[in-house]
Amino acid sequence: LHDLVPTRAATRNRTTQRGHHRMQWWLGISSLIVGFTLHRFNQSLFVSRFLSTPSFIPSTDNALRFEGRWLANEDEGSAVADWPCATIHTRVMVNDPSHDAIRLHWRGVRVRILVRIESEDGSIPSSETILAGPAFDFPLAQPDLHSISFPSEGVFRVSIRKLNNAVPLGMGFANKIFDPSVVRVYGFDLEGDIELLPSDEAPARFLDFIGASDTAGYCVDGTTNMSDVYSELAGWEYDNCDSTSGGDLAKRFGAQVSFQASAGLGVTQNAAAAEQWQLGPLPLPALINRTLMTNSKERWPYESRPHPDLVVVSLGGNDFNHQGGLVPTDAKFSHAYKDLLLDLFLKKYGPDQSTTTAADDDSSIGRPKIVSVCGQGSPDEGKDQNRCRACPHIEQAVNEFKSEDTHGLGSFVDYIFVPCDGSVVTGVDDIGCNGHKNRLGQKRVADFVEPRLREIMGWTEDVGAIEGNIAPLGRSNTTSSLRGGD
Repeated sequence: LHDLVPTRAATRNRTTQRGHHRMQWWLGISSLIVGFTLHRFNQSLFVSRFLSTPSFIPSTDNALRFEGRWLANEDEGSAVADWPCATIHTRVMVNDPSHDAIRLHWRGVRVRILVRIESEDGSIPSSETILAGPAFDFPLAQPDLHSISFPSEGVFRVSIRKLNNAVPLGMGFANKIFDPSVVRVYGFDLEGDIELLPSDEAPARFLDFIGASDTAGYCVDGTTNMSDVYSELAGWEYDNCDSTSGGDLAKRFGAQVSFQASAGLGVTQNAAAAEQWQLGPLPLPALINRTLMTNSKERWPYESRPHPDLVVVSLGGNDFNHQGGLVPTDAKFSHAYKDLLLDLFLKKYGPDQSTTTAADDDSSIGRPKIVSVCGQGSPDEGKDQNRCRACPHIEQAVNEFKSEDTHGLGSFVDYIFVPCDGSVVTGVDDIGCNGHKNRLGQKRVADFVEPRLREIMGWTEDVGAIEGNIAPLGRSNTTSSLRGGD
């Protein structure tokens, strides 16, 4: 009887233990609430203190130009981004290089940013500095400060570009525990006699890149000596979208660029789909309409933003790799891929053609070209990292889309195959960490793709800037999408 029914003393002990556990739980929750409150209070003190300083230029200033996707958080006075290669541009006049400087106020957990300085007349080589945020945030942490100095007098362009993936630990269970890689830019301090100038005009060409790890720049700055485990846990320190083939092509075409890309994501399913706790259940097509990848509440306002001239889609490899043989059928993949193309044309980058005919409307006006790029692997990737495995399925889907010519859109798509036989990426000196291309490998892909894209787009000459495309804020109650190049 004693083994089956607890004694009164045991019952009292268990009741006491339950009360103790409840107290621990409430203390833990209270600590989180207090920590969050202190963090917000601390940020508010920072914002109020610097907004009242004449030399402080907030991130909401109209003299700044935004590239990619940004969200204005008016509660804390910051511009927020998490997609790779989201960029802020500004121009300054340096009068006394020995004293003039600007101080960047920013914050980002597991965030890597590139600060680039370029003289407007090109007389001085550009300089680059890469900054990294902390691996973990703290309740009383203030924004990080970085002082930017200049080598001479004159007009300089300064850009702040987020380099890494929004979710370096994946969109699955880890994203529920750890903060995503979101950068917050609060503004700039002007020091000395430096002057803030009106923003330069945005390039006339727009490129949009949609893809997975290669597009996002995963492990570009890593080495083959790094272990796969370390690359997966600390890979954000080696992400670099600016040095991807997409970042390279944007520079070659003189274009502004936007990235919707994240490692491990696919069209119908993400890598290791049977273990959704790793990357989550949503493939990339379900996420690309977000202003911030990690915020489901804020939709990117396609209808009020300029449309890209060219959309490069490099997606589908994860549907067929890292799946243990559980891959989509040709019919399922082709249907999903064509749906992605149609969604980009009809709901994101053009007027809805579902109720019009070619006689009613010229569908070529304002339509981007969408080019699917597949391959770009090396010969020794192994069976479960074969970047060319998905290529026949993607090519088939693109050809079907062309032949079906839904709403007259067939002529607006194209396909480029980048061989995996060593003729482009050799696998010898062009691999970073975790089997992904380094800067040289990405450059070799850009070298291969550039002439083909020029032929498709008819881009034989460089172009100027968009007239009047300076980036003002579109405001709402607490958050708004900053006008970027997407």
